Amino acid sequence: MVGPVIIAAAPGTFAWSILRLTKRDVLRAVAAGTAFGLILTVGLATMTVWQCGGLCLPEVAVNAVLSLAGGILGIGPVAAYGGRRA
Repeated sequence: MVGPVIIAAAPGTFAWSILRLTKRDVLRAVAAGTAFGLILTVGLATMTVWQCGGLCLPEVAVNAVLSLAGGILGIGPVAAYGGRRA
């Protein structure tokens, strides 16, 4: 609870520049999210083939879209801000 109170009490002292993304950060986020989404899609497609005995393309397409979106939006920011040096 102390963190937000301190930021609200002294808005001029917070380093807002650390929240800005560079082009390299955005590329790192998209690359990490895409890699996560592709690996998850391949894993889910393999599991579908294993369980059903065949590949169901609509299911794989939906899984691919959701995996890529989840990867880019979920893993991407972690990769973008995690690769920074102080």
